[in-house]
Amino acid sequence: MVDAVLLVLREVLEAALMFSLLLALSRQQHLGSGWWLWALLMGVAGSWLLAHYAYAIADALDGTGQELLNAFLYAMVALCFVVLALLLMPLLWRPGNSSHHLGLSFLFIVIVSFSLMREVSEIWIYLSSFAPHSDALSSALIGAVIGTGIGLSLGAILYYVLVFMRPVFFLPVFLLIAALLAGGLSMQIAKQLLQIGMLDSAEPLWDSSFIANEQSWFGELLYALLGYDAQPTPVQILFYLVAIAPILFALIWSAWRLRGKVNA
Repeated sequence: MVDAVLLVLREVLEAALMFSLLLALSRQQHLGSGWWLWALLMGVAGSWLLAHYAYAIADALDGTGQELLNAFLYAMVALCFVVLALLLMPLLWRPGNSSHHLGLSFLFIVIVSFSLMREVSEIWIYLSSFAPHSDALSSALIGAVIGTGIGLSLGAILYYVLVFMRPVFFLPVFLLIAALLAGGLSMQIAKQLLQIGMLDSAEPLWDSSFIANEQSWFGELLYALLGYDAQPTPVQILFYLVAIAPILFALIWSAWRLRGKVNA
């Protein structure tokens, strides 16, 4: 049961945090929340299809289909976070409702639905492996319910923290979290490509397992928030830096522009 709790928590938590983050943004910026139903429907339906055709996907492209699909899903979500952050950046010095409602809703749907497709498909596959064994399935289902409950609870906590945050602080915090998520997802892209030999492997730069083991509760939380890897390779760090660079540069430029307005 403990294994089921940790596995489901790992898969649910990342999607729940992204969903809560975007819901809070919609609430703070008065963007409307009609997008979330489409995102959930597409995500759950897509996750079932991915789980149903899992073996065919894994055998595709000389056995690299699953890793390439995961890398694609990670890349789309990371790219959407970067684009979203850049579209929101002008609101730092020009507060008001965004004029990109339709585009933002599209990005929200892609982020949530693609995250759900990947994460929930792993849960479908995991639980289906227990189908022939009723006793084991019952234990796995109980663990899945507990893991889902913990993940959704943490997502709800994040949502209410962000919703009740003062608007002047919300956007910088949102953009910082978006940068961290984009960077973490990019590390996972590199990891998938390393697994199939599309990128050259190398010795890890460090091993932080003694601080936070990836299989621990804290490690699962860090994985969901930052794409935490206890033993990252140089190419993973490179991918991380490339992903967060546009957002960080835009934040620095925004701070410089705000400073100029204040001094003027």
